[in-house]
Amino acid sequence: MAKQTSDRSTSQQVILFADIVGSTSLYETIGDAAARELTAACIARMVEITEQHQGRVTAELGDEIMCFFHDPADAAAAACELHARIGEAYPGDARTPALKLRIGMHFGSVVGVKDDLMSETAKIAHWAARNAKGEQTLATVPVIDALPRIYRAVSRYVDDETWNFVSFEHVALYEIIWDVEAITAASVEKSKPEERRYELVSFAFGGDTVAVSAERPVISIGRGTQNDLTVKNDLVSRQHFTAQYSRGRCTITDKSTNGTFILPAGGGRHEVRRDTFPLSGSGIIVLGAPLQQGDVVAIQYVCK
Repeated sequence: MAKQTSDRSTSQQVILFADIVGSTSLYETIGDAAARELTAACIARMVEITEQHQGRVTAELGDEIMCFFHDPADAAAAACELHARIGEAYPGDARTPALKLRIGMHFGSVVGVKDDLMSETAKIAHWAARNAKGEQTLATVPVIDALPRIYRAVSRYVDDETWNFVSFEHVALYEIIWDVEAITAASVEKSKPEERRYELVSFAFGGDTVAVSAERPVISIGRGTQNDLTVKNDLVSRQHFTAQYSRGRCTITDKSTNGTFILPAGGGRHEVRRDTFPLSGSGIIVLGAPLQQGDVVAIQYVCK
């Protein structure tokens, strides 16, 4: 057994994770038996599509698959077709919700077996998938740099996120657009990182203030006492959102049940649900409900 392990050689490959969005809610909506059958059928189709693009599926992890590709172009093509064909096959109806995938990928050193689940390449790919929204593919810079021009032309910068909260290592994420028509429907497109930089971003509530900066790059805000800023209210989740500071910019990530609403001082309103949003200038962050009359939980933020 020891000899087999030592004989393994590593290579540069893409690890791709694709999982079914909201699969847990299927069990509540259509029942356990029907949900298991639907999930299994969807996974089988995902495996088939992956193999058609020279990918190897090494693990089926409940509602997601782990795949390996020697060619990043094959991985990108597989991701695009996975979104398109799963969307066509499972559009939903009055009883069953439509099935959507979220996909993440990273290009790095791997052996090419299920054991790679514990490798850094797999961890970053899985983290990218967890940051993706339904019908979205997120890829790291090594993937984007290795893609043919046709895929780079339909890729756009998303954000520079902290993927490792021990070392606070940052990884830039790009979205590979599989449905080019969807680009025109986007309300905001970020083709490159925001040029404005800040030394710190402060958050104030009820006389307490916390800030993110280069010295303190990550904070959490929510109802639980373990947060850096505690906000006691029934609308507020135990950990409602986190704020991450990276290279002069601050991004918040909603982790709540009831959502987070950003109201910049210059006007506008942005709803964030299980998603990220970059802060600039100043304004208020409403936790758990839109700004309206009544009991509103509002945090003041200022980028300095």
